[in-house]
Amino acid sequence: MKPKEIIKKLGIQNGLKSKKSQDEFLNTMREELAEVYNQFGVKDSDRHFDQAVKQVRSKWDGVSLKIAMGINDGLWNFFYAKHVISLKGELCPTWKAKQDEEQRKYEERKRKREEKERKRQEAEL
Repeated sequence: MKPKEIIKKLGIQNGLKSKKSQDEFLNTMREELAEVYNQFGVKDSDRHFDQAVKQVRSKWDGVSLKIAMGINDGLWNFFYAKHVISLKGELCPTWKAKQDEEQRKYEERKRKREEKERKRQEAEL
């Protein structure tokens, strides 16, 4: 959908004033992101997903320029954290597996650091 179509569909010409209108907008943009990604015709490609995010951000900015008071940048940050990352994990399982592995390695390094620090403190006593 084009920005004008999104605005008309959601009836947000006067801005995103209510929580309901914000939620509807966020869900619509999530659907747009999934649709744009699927149009690439590839599965499990984080590179294509990132390209889809750029296209959706352009639509987001288009909507923001056309409605009263625009859209707060904080809402994009919320959308990215809540919707984009979770959708990327669903559509790009290889990326998700890499992220999980990196998290596991980080937790292991943290545990070793804490253990080393605990032993150092015990040695000082």
